[in-house]
Amino acid sequence: MTHLVDNPLAENFANLWARRALVAMGGDEEELRRHTDGGVAAGERLRDRVWLPLVLCFGGGDYGAWGDWQRAREFSDRGLALAPRQPDLLAHRTMLEYQVGDFEQGEAHLDRLLETLSAAATPPSAQRLGTLAIAVTGRILGASDRFDFAVASGENIISSPSFLPSIANPARIGLALIAVQRADAAAASEHYAALQVHRAPLAEISTDPLMGLLAQTMGDLSQAIAHFEDAQAFCRNAGFRPELAWTCCDYADVLLVRNNDGDQAKAATLLDESLAISIELGMRPLMERVLSRREILKA
Repeated sequence: MTHLVDNPLAENFANLWARRALVAMGGDEEELRRHTDGGVAAGERLRDRVWLPLVLCFGGGDYGAWGDWQRAREFSDRGLALAPRQPDLLAHRTMLEYQVGDFEQGEAHLDRLLETLSAAATPPSAQRLGTLAIAVTGRILGASDRFDFAVASGENIISSPSFLPSIANPARIGLALIAVQRADAAAASEHYAALQVHRAPLAEISTDPLMGLLAQTMGDLSQAIAHFEDAQAFCRNAGFRPELAWTCCDYADVLLVRNNDGDQAKAATLLDESLAISIELGMRPLMERVLSRREILKA
């Protein structure tokens, strides 16, 4: 109904919160796309150099979640042209380039992001997506050289009483991903408990895949499998195919560790789906990961 009044800022926020509510309720691709496009259209009418880059960032994040890299980059390019040092834009672009294996571009955007976060004028809340971007790129590369910086930044945010969960959660998610990569069961348990209380989703992903990884790190394979089942259902409903491809691969890993009757056959099916999506979307790092798992199955 906000389109009936001439208030594009209110219209933009209405679409943003409707998007988040839809994600929290399990996602509906058609409705998600309607609110994403509606929010961008409202943001463009603002012609504002503060809000418009953020609107373009959210829109680009959504299209990246759907695997439409071209549209995501178009939004990102427009936003960065208006605000070259906007941390959210840089973080989203970093993660996009690493997803598709363009590590040179990803590294360039990550370096710019870290320079921006180190500037005195950058608000502390901006560190939240820096922590997340480092965690995601580290997972894709299998590298941990920036984790100490990410952990220090993330812990500073989640320990502050001044940040609401909607601000702290991206930092918490980044810290949780780092705990998974470090196989730190104690930290995984801490983040799992916190996210069970405040499972407010990011704009374009569910927390279920992460909860599955945390449960696996804690040694609770049954709970991990339950989370991955929920994650699959969510990603299919929301149309978030890159996240679905990662979820299928991670789910297969858990089944291969458990190795009950039928687990290897199901893992093979999951890996086939993950590979098909990653090939179609040009997600080279995930493609290579899946192929390595398939070689293990053949051994």
